[in-house]
Amino acid sequence: MMNIRIVRINDEAMKSLHTKEILRSLPEWFGNEKALCEYVKNVAKLPYWIALNQNESSVGFISVKIHYGNTGDIYVFGVLPEYHNQGIGKKLLASAAEYFRQNGCKYVIVKTLSEKARYEPYERTRKFYTRAGFEPLITLTEMWAEENPCLIMIKKFD
Repeated sequence: MMNIRIVRINDEAMKSLHTKEILRSLPEWFGNEKALCEYVKNVAKLPYWIALNQNESSVGFISVKIHYGNTGDIYVFGVLPEYHNQGIGKKLLASAAEYFRQNGCKYVIVKTLSEKARYEPYERTRKFYTRAGFEPLITLTEMWAEENPCLIMIKKFD
């Protein structure tokens, strides 16, 4: 695994800047301009971590929420394509999981595109979350759009 450092940042402008830069590099996942802009705006107020490479460049990020005081939510998460499959996503998830545990969460959820949409990039996404211990909970067709069914996956903390 490469030398990657995970750092929590609080600067709202920097959160939005890193998010925009990384999500723009992931059009297969974040090609909807309206949704991308919403993520860029909303991460400013949320807990946020970046992955820095040995040159101190941002190569990934994760932003989270907590619902009802006991359920963590992976709000948005991305890693530059050239850094996929190098353990960076796993490290970012571990930072979020530690935050959720410290804040008394029993569960963590993530929303992703359902297998009903049959779109290969999201097949990889679902496999990543499954390997990280998430299980499918429910598919909601009315959440995003009929052609973009939302799969909510859940993980219970022990």
